[in-house]
Amino acid sequence: MERVANIVNNVLDARGWRGKVLEQMAVEIWPEVVGEQIARNTLAERFKGGTLYIRARSPQWTQELHFHEARVITRLNGRLRQNIVQKIRCSVTPPRGIKVGALKPNWEDPTFPVVAPLPRGVKAIKDDAAALHAATLTGHIEDLEVRAVMEKLIASSFRAREAREKEPRA
Repeated sequence: MERVANIVNNVLDARGWRGKVLEQMAVEIWPEVVGEQIARNTLAERFKGGTLYIRARSPQWTQELHFHEARVITRLNGRLRQNIVQKIRCSVTPPRGIKVGALKPNWEDPTFPVVAPLPRGVKAIKDDAAALHAATLTGHIEDLEVRAVMEKLIASSFRAREAREKEPRA
């Protein structure tokens, strides 16, 4: 019997989805690759055209990330097993109605989430709504390893969507 991983890989290749999956994975594995301290102060938002777009808590964190850019790109591409991440673009959102030049040197993005998403290695509450919903969606998958990975991915997606919906809109 063919391994489930081989079947999934064949489907991704046949449909041309592998690139999109890898791009989304680059966003998802960001906290795990950069470590806890950087993950608490930055968020991977999207991937487009070889560039991973990151949002930082403050200008100091954009500068810190700039120092680590080459190492982070190498680690991301190593985890993805393909060189899809070419650049990292980091930005910070200034407070509305205030000129950037008028800000104090240690200002922070007022819209940055107080609690950043958990890195993969950190366990979320197993019985939260996202985890329960993911478990029901993946219950039919026979391979336990694939089921566990899919549950985590789906639950993470639900949590991220919930967090985006709770954020105040400007």
